[in-house]
Amino acid sequence: MKVVGSALLLAVALPLAVSAAQTASAGRMLDAATQLPDTTYRVTIDQVQDPTHIIVSFSNGERAVLSAGRPNMTFAAMHVGDSVMLSTSKGTVLVFKDLGAQTDAPNAASTP
Repeated sequence: MKVVGSALLLAVALPLAVSAAQTASAGRMLDAATQLPDTTYRVTIDQVQDPTHIIVSFSNGERAVLSAGRPNMTFAAMHVGDSVMLSTSKGTVLVFKDLGAQTDAPNAASTP
């Protein structure tokens, strides 16, 4: 009976622990327009939602959705895992430079 109880507890606790770990690794999502100071950041691309919106991660684990700040700006050439230097204003990207795939070198990024 003790073995069955332990197995049941493990079966319930394991998915909860995995879910908590996934939530912690995902990081807090910032509202870029109100919570992200206007400056230059080095970020990692998590997702390219469409040619004018990207989801990025900062070195401290926080994340944000950023939009293109000009009508002719596109993020279509970016890929998940790329390291990017960008300058923001009110949650929009004014300029960026795609540095390509992230290496094992330490990230010297600024954080919000």
